[in-house]
Amino acid sequence: MELSNNLLLYGPPGTGKTYNTVNYAVSIVENRPFEDIVAEGYSLALEKYDKYTKMGRIAFMTFHQSLSYDDFIEGIRPEVDKDGQLIYVPTPGMFYNFCKKADHPQMLEGAIPEELAWLSDDNFIYAVMMDDEAVLNSKETSTIDSCFIPEGVRVGDVLISLVTWNTTDMIGVVYDMTDRCHVKWIEIPNGPAKLTKLPDKDEPYRIIAPTKKYIYNLYNHDHPVDEGNCVFIIDEINRGNISRIFGELITLLESSRRKGNPECLEVSLAQMKVMFSVPDNVYVLGTMNTADKSLTALDAALRRRFEFIEMMPNPDVLRGRVIAGIDISKLLDTINKRVEILYDREHMLGHAYFISVHTMDDLAQCFINKVIPLLQEYFFDDYEKMCWVLGRANDPRKCDFITMRPRSKFQMKFNLPDIFDIVKDYRVFMNPDAYIQIYKGADL
Repeated sequence: MELSNNLLLYGPPGTGKTYNTVNYAVSIVENRPFEDIVAEGYSLALEKYDKYTKMGRIAFMTFHQSLSYDDFIEGIRPEVDKDGQLIYVPTPGMFYNFCKKADHPQMLEGAIPEELAWLSDDNFIYAVMMDDEAVLNSKETSTIDSCFIPEGVRVGDVLISLVTWNTTDMIGVVYDMTDRCHVKWIEIPNGPAKLTKLPDKDEPYRIIAPTKKYIYNLYNHDHPVDEGNCVFIIDEINRGNISRIFGELITLLESSRRKGNPECLEVSLAQMKVMFSVPDNVYVLGTMNTADKSLTALDAALRRRFEFIEMMPNPDVLRGRVIAGIDISKLLDTINKRVEILYDREHMLGHAYFISVHTMDDLAQCFINKVIPLLQEYFFDDYEKMCWVLGRANDPRKCDFITMRPRSKFQMKFNLPDIFDIVKDYRVFMNPDAYIQIYKGADL
């Protein structure tokens, strides 16, 4: 599956959203299927992730309530000049800097020739049909008369030498326009390549497409290649004030509005007084916790521009893990089915809560420090519902971890609610039978 430029991993807490950003980021940078990266193992993916981060191909940040447009795109920062005077300087934000570096990404070794490594989506692509005897001085360079090239060609633009109307065997980069057009030619390996995005007109013509991706794929037409993709990861994207952080970037993020595309848009940044657009090779990868109370703050405009990948609890990850007779996979599955009925599917417990559980002591600590506090938050300290989640399969009202105080005369007289307490005796949490009874014989 071809991944969108804007991708959002969403689901309940503990389902591996941030964990999987590593696999997705490596998959995007290497232009390889996500499944292949997963099959190679997380350790290798993490090693590559660190490498690409140092190369500037991957960046990571977490959204929060105090983050603003000044931090993300551009702002004005106070500085002290050499005379000791306080001045205010326009300062680029993190995403702006990342996009500027992505214009000329550091390519993976051996992916493309050095002459093509510094292409930008600001450069244009032109397809031209040329007479070898009249135009090409050599296989490496040539001086081309203006009658063979389209009007407006600039230094850095790319010429594609046509063999037929829709095939090419040479890619040329314009390096001088002093008197004539001087071109450095690179031969396409493994035979002529077929062109895409051809207009219905005679040559010479401009091919409107993101330059880097188009040329890199043309050069390596017989196999996938590094396209110069860069990944900007935003963790907990729904915790930030979206409209305050993104500003006009909401429009620029659309794939069709990216640099090099027919509908490309540029905006003028007020503080730095420059034109800005998002490169087509920049992928925005976000994570969103559906149980977070700030979910409603997610801007509807942002929702429309992202493709969503749901990540739900996966008990199969824990399949086969048995501790003192407790089937951890069945335990998680039963708890989640009850939470789904009593609350909703977006507040289930992720399998990551139990990943590090290998002993009874680990399980007890997990329930005391993670599971029970999370359920307290979910159900707003409604212990009766918590009993239904952690209670016994044959009678969910009986729960080993939550006890009901004996009803007082005052409660009975005025028919007041029951009072519950979390069990303080650690030995209860170390009793395997207390966990087994949650799922033993359960229909859910």
